[in-house]
Amino acid sequence: MPVARFGLPALPAFLLALGGCGTYVPEIQEPPGDSVSGQQLVDEIVHNIRCEVQDAIYAVYSNPSHQEQSAFLDNWGVQMTLSLQVEEKSGLTPVVNWIAQPATVFNMLFGGTLSADATRIDKMNFYHTVAELRRAGPCNPDTRSDGQLLLQSDLKLKEWLYDSLTANNTHEGDFSHAAASGPFKQNVISHEVKFEILTAGTVTPGWKLKTVSINQTGVFLTASRDRTNDLIITLGPAVPTESSKLVAGHLVHTLVPGPSQQAAFSHLSSEIGTAVSDGVRGSLLQ
Repeated sequence: MPVARFGLPALPAFLLALGGCGTYVPEIQEPPGDSVSGQQLVDEIVHNIRCEVQDAIYAVYSNPSHQEQSAFLDNWGVQMTLSLQVEEKSGLTPVVNWIAQPATVFNMLFGGTLSADATRIDKMNFYHTVAELRRAGPCNPDTRSDGQLLLQSDLKLKEWLYDSLTANNTHEGDFSHAAASGPFKQNVISHEVKFEILTAGTVTPGWKLKTVSINQTGVFLTASRDRTNDLIITLGPAVPTESSKLVAGHLVHTLVPGPSQQAAFSHLSSEIGTAVSDGVRGSLLQ
């Protein structure tokens, strides 16, 4: 899991920006960006994810060696869950040592701790049929954003689809066969990507007087910002699902493609597993 940390020259600006972190709901954009920067960031991430899936589907169907083996995908759909998590922490730990005169007789050490921790978790769910993504064709590379996290150009979905099709082609796995009902007998292809970037810094100003010394040991101020971006992509059979909407004052019921029970169960189990893993990891870090 990639982890990044601030270098020494950036610490003063970082601590100035995040001095109160943990005492308010974190912004999704990086400081000192505004709300418009946050909207642009989310829009670029969603667009790049759509392009990644779109390009992977196009590459599979365009490859002559996989055209016949990928026919089962015609009636499949793609379910995606994007989770953007930001956690900010700050801590204040002053240490004061009072030295009586003469110093060799008595001294008294005072200390205290004040900490704050705030976490923000935003999620989006998307569903597209493979046929819909195939009709859209390859994504225009000029519209892609370049950067870290889920903005990078290759999330390795195409590579995993090729691996899965190879297993299908060698009959080690048969995705074209109709699976029995139930969560443990399913034709599903799943792919999960997680990125984490941690920025952290400390500052310890100290004073030493004749009878009092302040912050001569320990760390006075700490601040950190941890971003965890998680993407779950599940491909599975699509089944007709009833959808209702209000048209001219009347409720109209239609059938639209939706994830099969097997695909929905698999996707949900991945989300639960990620939530449990993040919870355990957070407890261990605490």
